[in-house]
Amino acid sequence: MTKDDEMKVLADLADSMHKVAEGLETMAIYLLRDVTEKVQKQPKTEPVAPQVTLEELRSVLAEKSAKGYTAEVRKLLQDFGADKLSAVKPEDYAAIKSNAEVL
Repeated sequence: MTKDDEMKVLADLADSMHKVAEGLETMAIYLLRDVTEKVQKQPKTEPVAPQVTLEELRSVLAEKSAKGYTAEVRKLLQDFGADKLSAVKPEDYAAIKSNAEVL
């Protein structure tokens, strides 16, 4: 093989490698675009507050009442439209608990 033939083979090889690199770059662009579109289409979810059970709320309120905050506990329940714990709406448990914890 002559020197010119070797140079032609090397030039063809370099050209082929360049085409492969361009193909890989194009593929990466399309993959990135597809992933980006999927991420953007995903619905945004709001963090869900942990659920407070009636037993947890009862425990916190009983503890506060035992520490002398009975009037404040009663007022807190009334602020949420209830005259006793069993009348509290479950969706208000977390708010009442967080208010009671700062008494």
